[in-house]
Order: sequence, then structure tokens, then C-alpha cells
Amino acid sequence: MKVGVAFGVSELANPKSFEKKASEFLTALAGDFDVVGGFMLSSKADFREAKEELNFNEVDAIILYPLTGGTEGFLKEFFVFRRPTVIFGDPFNNSLAAGIEIREFLRERLVPSTLVKDMNELKAALLAYEDSLETLEPFLRARLGLIGRVSPWLVNEKFELPYTRISLKKFYEYYDKVSDEDGWKVVEEIFERASEVKEPGKDALTKAGRIYLAIKEILRDYRLDGFTIGCFDLIGKLNATPCLALAMFNAEGIPAGCEGELNSLLGMYIVRKYFDKPAFMGNVADFGENYIILAHCTAPLLWRYRLRSHFESGIGVGVDVEFPKEKASLFKVRGRRAVVAGVDVVGNEHLENRCRTQVKLRIEDASEFLDGTLGNHHLLAYVDSEELADLLSELGFEVMLY
Repeated sequence: MKVGVAFGVSELANPKSFEKKASEFLTALAGDFDVVGGFMLSSKADFREAKEELNFNEVDAIILYPLTGGTEGFLKEFFVFRRPTVIFGDPFNNSLAAGIEIREFLRERLVPSTLVKDMNELKAALLAYEDSLETLEPFLRARLGLIGRVSPWLVNEKFELPYTRISLKKFYEYYDKVSDEDGWKVVEEIFERASEVKEPGKDALTKAGRIYLAIKEILRDYRLDGFTIGCFDLIGKLNATPCLALAMFNAEGIPAGCEGELNSLLGMYIVRKYFDKPAFMGNVADFGENYIILAHCTAPLLWRYRLRSHFESGIGVGVDVEFPKEKASLFKVRGRRAVVAGVDVVGNEHLENRCRTQVKLRIEDASEFLDGTLGNHHLLAYVDSEELADLLSELGFEVMLY
């Protein structure tokens, strides 16, 4: 197992007085692991220099040893490598105090982190991470993208994981390169398979196809595993929406979220990567004693569907998808927290004063679930709720299972 090691010493301390302790630590570790690094850092400038010298992206785990307090501000920077991390603390010089701060910083960013205080605990923690690497790797290595901006009404959106930002200016450059002919060609079969096409005409469908092809090129060029897009900002510029494009990507196995929400995208990515299932991202439209209705204008194009306009704007192409009546999971992730509930999909509604896809779910104590949830957008996926909750826990989320 390859481990990267970094030591931290406060700028107020003398690094030379800690050299023997660091050397003995590395010698003890090298008997069981392939050790790289071993830097002694005292500032963010030291971190940047060490980062240039070697790439901790290639190690299986990282060990951070704050030899003194006052090291939190630069040792926390190792979170950018997104590697399982063991923090070693000792009872002297505020080492443990610094370790606890660093551990919580990493956990908030969903980097698996453990604090230990002796060599036996350290070795056990590293071996435990080695056993779980197969599960952790797809999560820690995810390449997620945001096209445009997070929609301003998502007032609870907070996302501390690395992601790739693509400006709308760059998106429009890709869009302008796609011809109307190619745009229509990619959606023509979808148009023919629809059970009904109510509002959208050929022009709207063609624009939806051009949006799809533009994003497809962005995914290839930026090597993204999934994306979300600030969709409402496209309405004024293109007189179009990406709802149909997102529905196509989710049906094809590429997690695609709307409104620029990264937390929902992360949840969609997890379900796709670990269960090979799509997730429907919806607003809570209504609820009663034992039911919740989710609604949105995009949903995976896997079942019977109608093509509609986008609900709020009345333009573009939205989709009204009929979900099969089966057991499923309703869940939401935000930061390091998650809520999960087992539900039954019991029907679909088609009211004109809601977003186009409307799914009714049977859930015990709906009001209790909504009282404890983490915000509006929820994800619906045909996966077992207990299996999903266990996986989220393993990935570092604090999970409430209803």
C-alpha cells in the first residue's frame, strides 16, 4: 500500500527540534508500507511547493501528522487530493487538537478521515482504508461539472467538493457549432416515439437537440462523469431549455442535473455509479399523511412519455414521463448529511399547474420525513433504501433512514 506522509510544524516552532520524531515515525511506517513524501511544512507556501514536487493523487492514502498546533490552515489543503486520510496526533504541543480540526474539515468535504494516536491504530486504519478502496475510488475520483451558475433560489446549496466550472459563454461557443440539421436528427426518433407532442414544434425540438450535442462535446472535452446546468439562464438567450437534453443523458447513463445544483448531481452520480440506475430530480409539489408528489420538467426517458413545453416559461421542450409502479428510494444529500426513505411509486399525475413529470409516492409519515429533510430537491431511484443508506454511510455521509 502506497501512503503519502506530511508533517506540520507551526511557524512559531523550530522544525529542527522535531526532525528526530519525524524520522523515527517514517522509519516505523516504512516497515509495512511504501512511503512517499515526508515533507515538513510550516505554511501554505510550503504546501504549494510540496504539491509541485510530487503528486499525492497517486497514493492509496495520506497520513498527516500535525506535530504542533497552528498547523491546521495548511495541512487541511491536502483535501484537494481526495485520498483517504489518517491524521496522527500525539499528546504534546497541541498535536491532537490540530488533528481534530483537520479531521472535521476533511469530513465536511467527504474525504474519509480518521484520527489516531499510536502506530498500531495508524496501521489498522490504513489497512481498513485499503479494504474499502474499491468502494471509495469511484466516489473520490468523480469528475463533476457545472455549466453556468447555481440557480440563485437554491439558498441552501453548499458544495465543498472539487468540480469543473464551464461558463455559459463557453457553452454557447459549443452550441453555435451545432447545425440545425444535426440538432433535429438527434431528437427525431424521440419525437416519433412520444405518446403525444402537445406544445413543442420542430424549432423547439431542434434547439433541444443542439443543446444535447453541445453538452455531449463538453463532456468529452472536459472528461466529465456528470454535470448540472444553470438551465434558466438559457431561456433568455436561446429561447429554449435543456430539459429534453438532460432527460436523454440520464437515460443514457450520464448523470445530468438542472438548476446548477451540485448536491443533487452528486446523489445522481452515486446512484448511477454504484447501482447503474438513473435518478429523477424533483421538486416537492404536494404531500399528505402518507404520500409525497415530486414534479419536474425533466426525467429519464426510459418509459412512456409525452413532450410538453417547460412549465414555468411555456417554451422549450419539457417531458412528462410515466414512472412504473415499483418500490424505490426517495433521498437527498447536502454536504455530509443525507436522508433516505423507502417509498412505493403509486401513480403519475398530469395537472397543468405543475412541472410536467409528476410522480406520486406512498411513504409512511410524509410530514415527519419532510420536517427532517435537507431542502427542496429530492431524488427518486429504483434502488433498495437500506442498501442505499449503507452505501452513503460508507462514503462518509451522516444518514437518516426513514
